[in-house]
Amino acid sequence: MSPIITQTRARVVRAGDYFSELWSRREFAWFLAMGNLKARNASTALGLLWWVINPLLLGLVYFVVFGVIFESGRDISYLLSGMFVFHFTSQAMTGGANSILQNSKLLANIRFPRLILPIANLLEATVGFLASLLVLYAIAIPGGHVHLNLNFLLLAYIIPVHLLFNLGLGALTARLAVPFRDINNIIPYINRLWLYLSPIIWPIEFMDRLTEPLQQVMLINPMFSIIGVYRAALLGDTLPPGLLLRSGGMALAISALGMVAFMKYESRIVRHL
Repeated sequence: MSPIITQTRARVVRAGDYFSELWSRREFAWFLAMGNLKARNASTALGLLWWVINPLLLGLVYFVVFGVIFESGRDISYLLSGMFVFHFTSQAMTGGANSILQNSKLLANIRFPRLILPIANLLEATVGFLASLLVLYAIAIPGGHVHLNLNFLLLAYIIPVHLLFNLGLGALTARLAVPFRDINNIIPYINRLWLYLSPIIWPIEFMDRLTEPLQQVMLINPMFSIIGVYRAALLGDTLPPGLLLRSGGMALAISALGMVAFMKYESRIVRHL
């Protein structure tokens, strides 16, 4: 048998064993996520509500500036839907970068797949995100901004796709943050630039004003496709062509990149803490 085939088969077996162990530790991941969620908000009066309040307040600020002062013509539901989706990804990215560094004692004393830590961070962020969707509907339905139709079924597609994308992003930032501690200071600026380049505070129709090359550059942004599918699902907007395949393809690519990069570095994590 070819050495290349033998090595490939061995890697597949190791990856299978790794993901099997991850699955067996799923309750541990959930325990970590809920513990972090409670501890993070234990000293505040509103507690867990801050996960929803933060993007809500930010969305209201942008709505006043762009929706009222500059008259962008977009309602609050349109703005908040994009803001909540982006905030979920931002939390996965920032929390992933901190997930290893903040658990150095745990890593030194307990053996478990290190990918559990970015996963636990993602679970924590997911709880807050799902709560924020309820807040969105509480605002959008009374305001008549939701057109309920079969697009609602798209949530069964886009939420798993978004989770996959965020997992890859969190794993990638976790992998980079251990040897390059400065990345924690850079991520907020990346998130702010990413926010402005995503169709959150500007309408998606703005793309029509751009030249073809610029449109193609903007479409590389994964949040363009992900937010577009969410708006179609949550608000009943028309789904632009190609967003389903583009969002799924980008999520698969980022998740594969992030997890492979993390798993290759995993054996050296404790040494670099």
